[in-house]
Amino acid sequence: MTDYTYFTDGAATMHHKNGKYVREAGGWAFVLLVGGQEVSSRSGGCPLTTNNEMELYAIYASMRDFLSKAQSGDYIQICSDSSYCIDIFTKWAVNWEKRGWKRGRNKPIENLKIIKSIWKLMGDIENMSCVLVFTKVKGHSSNPYNNKADNLAVNAKKLAFESGEIIGYGNENMLLGGKSKYA
Repeated sequence: MTDYTYFTDGAATMHHKNGKYVREAGGWAFVLLVGGQEVSSRSGGCPLTTNNEMELYAIYASMRDFLSKAQSGDYIQICSDSSYCIDIFTKWAVNWEKRGWKRGRNKPIENLKIIKSIWKLMGDIENMSCVLVFTKVKGHSSNPYNNKADNLAVNAKKLAFESGEIIGYGNENMLLGGKSKYA
């Protein structure tokens, strides 16, 4: 059994224009530890996105990376400073799925396309008899791996803003909603 720990983060910039928020660009990243040792990191970004989309994409990319390496019985821990992301997969998604992927009072779910894609990957991980754990970490704290993921995401956001293009690993499967539909 191998222990994989992914520290994930997302970053995005928005600004006010004519009284509305306008999406500019975002970045995502993960830092991978295997057996407690840092072994790799990945990042990417895209224009016209939100912070939550980038936080979710970092989780999606880390799970795809895990599935490319994993063997039956391996352990994967996703560490995120996003309460939104942790709560989706530890509290809310089970009920959303039961309600046909709707929130209470039949309200739509934001970022549903990527959430459902992550949910499918979670099923793939479970089918491999791997253990998946989500852990909330404090953002902008003394955790060097979370800080590294944050720095990588911010740098990817800057590159995406400057280029106006999707950059980085996995960009053929962005799976984002809103104006950034790249799937």
